[in-house]
Amino acid sequence: MSPPIHESLNSPVRIKKGSILLYRCFDIAEEVDLSRVEQILTDAASAKGRLKLARPTGQAIIIRNAPVSIALGDTPISLMNREVHAETTARIWDYGVLSITFHLPISEGADWERLLSKAAALEANTEIDVVARKKAAELTQTLQTALQGPSEWEGLEDYTIYFLEQIEGVENAKQLSEKADIPALILGETDKSLALPNREAILEYQYSYRDNDLVVIDWNSAVVWEPSGIRDIPDVLEFALTHLLEMRYYDDLIDRRLNVLYDSIEARRRKMGRIPFWKLSHEASTRFIEFSEFLGRVENSLKVVGDFYLARVFRGAVRRFRVADWQGSISRKMGILAQVSELLQGEVNTQRSMLLEIIIIGLIAFEIVYALAGLGH
Repeated sequence: MSPPIHESLNSPVRIKKGSILLYRCFDIAEEVDLSRVEQILTDAASAKGRLKLARPTGQAIIIRNAPVSIALGDTPISLMNREVHAETTARIWDYGVLSITFHLPISEGADWERLLSKAAALEANTEIDVVARKKAAELTQTLQTALQGPSEWEGLEDYTIYFLEQIEGVENAKQLSEKADIPALILGETDKSLALPNREAILEYQYSYRDNDLVVIDWNSAVVWEPSGIRDIPDVLEFALTHLLEMRYYDDLIDRRLNVLYDSIEARRRKMGRIPFWKLSHEASTRFIEFSEFLGRVENSLKVVGDFYLARVFRGAVRRFRVADWQGSISRKMGILAQVSELLQGEVNTQRSMLLEIIIIGLIAFEIVYALAGLGH
C-alpha cells in the first residue's frame, strides 16, 4: 500500500536562496509617454533604465517601447506578527499600466513547511494592496504630465511568484515535484488534503529548460526554480499579467459604455433626453475604434523571435490567465457596439431623409402658394 500523497511530499526540502515577488498592477492611463517619464525621473536618480531580458542565449524577446523601471526603496510590511522590509520596484508600460513589485527575501535554510506558512500569511494579508495603492497614487501624481487620458479605475491585478534559486534536498525538477508540495504553495494553503485531480490541474502548466529548473504557472501565483538567478521568467510572467489587467479593464469599461449608451437610447426613445442620435452614433463608433486600437497595440507589443522556451512559458501564462477568454468577451461586445453604431446611423439617416422630405414638401407648397398668389393678381 503506497503512502498518502501528503506524506510522500513531506520531506526536508530547504531553500538556501530565494525570494517572493508580490505584483500589484494598475491601469493609470490610456497611454504613457515613456520619454517624458524618464525626464521626470532623471533628477530623482531612481530610474533604472529600460527593461532588458538577460537570458544568456541571446535576446529572446523584443518588447516594442519597453517599460521604464523605477526603484522605490524598501517598504515595511507586517507579516506573521513581525515587520519585514521589502525592496520595492515599479514599471511603467506605454499602454497605461503601472506594475509595483515587492521583493520579500526567503530566510536562508527555510524549510518547505515554513514557506507554506508564509504563503498562507501572504494570501490573507490585505495590507499589501493598501500599500500598493498608496504608492501607485503617489507615482501617478508624480508622472501626471506623462499620462494621456488618466484612468480612475479601482481594479487591480495581483500575482505572486516564488522565485527559488538554490534548494537543498533535491537535484532536479522531478525530485522537487515529488518531494515538495508545490500545489499547496501556489494556493497559499497549509492544508495538504487537496484532491489529486486538483493537484494535477495546478501542475498542468509546468515547464523546464534543463533538468534542474522548473516553472509552474497557476492563475494567481507561480513557482520558478532558476539556479542562475536570472529573472527573465518573472519578467515574462509580469508582461502577461499586464495583458490580463488591460483585458479586464477594457471589458469593464466597455460594459459601462454600453450601459450608458443603452440608457441614452432608452431616454431618447421615451423623449426623456435630448441627446441626438448622431451623437450616440459617434460615441459608439469612437469606442469601437478605441477598443480595436487597444487590442492591436497589445497584440503587437511583444514579438517572440528566438527563445522557444520563453515563448512556451509566455504562451502558457496567457492560456492560464485566460487572456483569450477576456479578449473574446471584449470582441463580442465590440461587435455589439458596431451593431449599435450601425443601427443608430440608420436612425440618423432616417431622420435626415424625413427632414429632407419635409423641406421638399415645404418648398413645393411654397411654390404652389406663390403661383396661386400670382394668378390672383
